Amino acid sequence: MLFTTFLIGILLFALSILRVLYTWHRLRHIPGSFWISCSKFWQIRTQLRGRWYHELKKLGDQYGDLFRVGPNQLMTADVDVIRRMAHSRSAYTRGPFYQTFRFNPTQDHSFSLLDDHEHIRRRTILGPGYTGNAHVEACIDRQLARLVDLIQRKYLSSSREYRPLDLTAATFFFSMDCIGDLSYGQPFGCLDEGVDVHKFTKWNEDFFSTAIVIANFHWLTKIFFRPPFNKIYPSTRDENGVGKYMALAHEAVERSFGDDKNRRNDVLASFIEHGVTREEAINELMLQVVAGTDSTAVAIRMTLLFLTSNPVVYEKLKSEIDEGIARGRISSPIKDAEARQLPYLQAVIKEGVRVFPVVTATFFKKVPKGGDVISGYSVPEGTEVGHNVLGVMRSKKYWGKDADVFRPERWIEADKATMEMMTGVVETLWGAGRYKCLGRAIAQVELNKVFVELLRRFNFAVVTPQHPVDIVNSGFFLMSELNMRVAKREGMQD
Repeated sequence: MLFTTFLIGILLFALSILRVLYTWHRLRHIPGSFWISCSKFWQIRTQLRGRWYHELKKLGDQYGDLFRVGPNQLMTADVDVIRRMAHSRSAYTRGPFYQTFRFNPTQDHSFSLLDDHEHIRRRTILGPGYTGNAHVEACIDRQLARLVDLIQRKYLSSSREYRPLDLTAATFFFSMDCIGDLSYGQPFGCLDEGVDVHKFTKWNEDFFSTAIVIANFHWLTKIFFRPPFNKIYPSTRDENGVGKYMALAHEAVERSFGDDKNRRNDVLASFIEHGVTREEAINELMLQVVAGTDSTAVAIRMTLLFLTSNPVVYEKLKSEIDEGIARGRISSPIKDAEARQLPYLQAVIKEGVRVFPVVTATFFKKVPKGGDVISGYSVPEGTEVGHNVLGVMRSKKYWGKDADVFRPERWIEADKATMEMMTGVVETLWGAGRYKCLGRAIAQVELNKVFVELLRRFNFAVVTPQHPVDIVNSGFFLMSELNMRVAKREGMQD
């Protein structure tokens, strides 16, 4: 009996070794570390350590535009490949990675959908609600006014008083209340006193640390979709976290569906008018809270950090804003159309999200039947190909020798052809083709307005430039303690 058990153990060990060798052998011709290629251990360890985007870029610098990160996973930093995978006629499909990010074990939102036909249908009826229209601009203006008021009430410092502003929190509160105003009927109240009213941040930290591990093992996802394991998912009965926002989404949807005559003309109304079901509307509103807040907040806070760390750039942008106000080209609050006519502001916005991309998840797509050729390598069908986002945004091929430098002037100096190329590359940050972020236009309106409204009124300085912010990245960013000293600009009018 003991001998039989020993033989079975030896056999199982041999089979596991053979499996490792087979998975490595299948993609052996593609660059990458043997040990990283043999299992998902490296992925999980790197994600849990919070160094995901940095380590991916290092691998890209070492191995080139295409390299291995697991038994069946490749990463690319070639924007032509990213666009080709997302093209409307492409046979590529989303990998199982996406489905991990459901908020309901039995229902999908537009990000988690794997079925291409349903994904296209959903995007078609949701898309009109995400255009940057007058309602969007008015909502953002209201929340910007509340952000300014919060800073003036609680976070202005002077020679006699020091009241630091945690920009990680403030930008999150602004983004969150924008979503509330845009889609839920009213802001959530985070900007009232600068408080995470439903403790979303704590839930967010716990969720992504769990989800990113589950995303590496697709069989785990299916297990958690079923009882009793599906109890880990949020519930409308939860007092805080995303479950509370789920309850608020239910309330908003029922209110909007139930009152055709007095329905508020907002993003949710557009969804309903274009034919979404109640369940689809609820799931999309949930997605807005989770995906539509942190990405914009990261862009705002990190661009402001780069500005305060580069005095020449900071002063240049302030000068453009001051001159625009003096010449009557900038209203109060600034209009989106006016912001688009400020070349240096646009350069700063583009450079900010380029140097520090707001999300660095893998976004794996599956190679279609018959395989493909990527960067000169034959890639068999079923292989998953993801985006090396930071690798793209810091590639010398696209940005030159100073690709790691925050230098908005590159957008001013570029000729027409180079400008078109750079704009196309930086846009892949938000996805491409049929997978492009639906909220991209709304995010742009927020970015167009927020820097002008803050810099026309306040001076910002980093409190601890030697270590300005704590960052954890497992594909999505978790940040804390980006403290700023904020002072009122003297002699400036609103």
